[in-house]
Amino acid sequence: MHAHSIAGFLSAWVVAYVAIATFCFIARRKERLRGREVDFVLFGFLCLALSVHTAGVAALHVMRDAAFVRGALLASDVGRLLAAAVLAHVVAQLSQVRLTPRVLFAIYGAAALLGVASVVEHVRQFDTVAEAPVTLLGLSVVEVTTPAHPLAAVVSVGSFAAAIFGATVFVRSALRGRADLLPSLWGALALVVSTGYDGFYAVLGQGKPLTSPYGYAAFVMGVVMSLLSRYVALRQRLEERASELKQRSAEIARAYEDLRAAQAEIVRKEQLAAVGELSAVIAHEVRNPLAIITTAVATLRREGLGEDDRQTLLGILDEEASRLNRLVGDLLRYARPVRCERQLVSPREIVERALALSQNQTSVKVTLVEPEPLERIHADPMLLRQVFENIVTNALQAMPTGGSLTVTLVPHAESGASGVEVRIADTGEGMDTSVRDRALDPFFTTRAAGTGLGLAIVARIVDAHGGRLSIQSDVGAGTEVRIFLPQQGEPPPGRRSVPPEINRTSSLPPMPVEVRRAFAGRKA
Repeated sequence: MHAHSIAGFLSAWVVAYVAIATFCFIARRKERLRGREVDFVLFGFLCLALSVHTAGVAALHVMRDAAFVRGALLASDVGRLLAAAVLAHVVAQLSQVRLTPRVLFAIYGAAALLGVASVVEHVRQFDTVAEAPVTLLGLSVVEVTTPAHPLAAVVSVGSFAAAIFGATVFVRSALRGRADLLPSLWGALALVVSTGYDGFYAVLGQGKPLTSPYGYAAFVMGVVMSLLSRYVALRQRLEERASELKQRSAEIARAYEDLRAAQAEIVRKEQLAAVGELSAVIAHEVRNPLAIITTAVATLRREGLGEDDRQTLLGILDEEASRLNRLVGDLLRYARPVRCERQLVSPREIVERALALSQNQTSVKVTLVEPEPLERIHADPMLLRQVFENIVTNALQAMPTGGSLTVTLVPHAESGASGVEVRIADTGEGMDTSVRDRALDPFFTTRAAGTGLGLAIVARIVDAHGGRLSIQSDVGAGTEVRIFLPQQGEPPPGRRSVPPEINRTSSLPPMPVEVRRAFAGRKA
């Protein structure tokens, strides 16, 4: 009765081992991303080896046929050898103790050699099988006995050594604060007792039923409890971390709302300041012509005014009215969206028409350079003519005493788009850093009669064509304006014509910094 009860108990553990191994191999895929798949693989193989060992021991309690007994003894010893080898690896992995490849090779190599020797030994000495009553933990059990042999003692001692290694490593880990390994430590100590019992009687040559299955059961339970405690602690830490992150997210959300409110207030103030600055600039540009017109009208109303003076004043009125009309026209051109009516045009022809403005400047030497014939591009000819005429006019005004104007047309590719680059270089007075950085800003001019909108409009037209405008200039060294125009007239995918604040190498529609920030904040 006792033998069948023990066999039933061990058989239940065989089923448990198989279930645990199956779970480990399934969970291995989920743990792969966390780098813990090795733990599950090794523990799964350990459970499979223990299922073989335990099944063999359970069979010895109930089987009496010689052939079945031989198979049960062989399964018991081979499973015990493999379990001892894998146990050392599992303990090292759980405790994060690194075993070198040489050590692992020695452990598994010794287990393989002993396994082969055990097979040979069992085949040679399985000619004598008998039943005899033995005592197991105070219970009298009738079990199969076989002649004792030295190899069985070696296997038992090897299992005891593996248990000692596991207990030692777990003790060191527990002393270092690894509280999650305490259940594994108690299981390892139980395994030390059971394997020590088996090794002691194996060395003495006395046939005793193996108690290692019970020690291994305690060890496996300890490891499972350690893994459970580890995941419980991990879950608690994750919950605490999640709670902390939730609290911080709420704080960040509140800070973000406060920041948005502050930004909205700053944007509103910047918009008001920008509108005020823009109004002041426009008022200044309009007030001067209006003052002159008012003075001329008042003078015309005087009696006795001579015809020559009258004609002079009328000329002044006409000039100032034209100036106001030009200012309003520039404002309208700058304010309205740039619409390009593209067609195939020749960059050289447009540049030649713009250079016609220099025919009256006999003191300026004009040179047009085209190293190789250029292909036509898709662009608006009227808008491009306005661009080049404006730049040529600025270049001529920068050389009042004469100089040279060189226009170079070369094929160029930028951001994956092929096209044409036009370089307009003069030998005029040049610009310093402060003037160059603000050259594209509207209403910025260094000339008394200028509106400061010429280059701003040029930049918008170039940007509308998907091109790029850059200015290189130094005081006394002249100025070079480079304009890149893509062949298709459209910016490449993903291209954004947002110029950096320092070198101004792009063609964003120029505006004062305050206006640009205000509009950007309003869009956000």
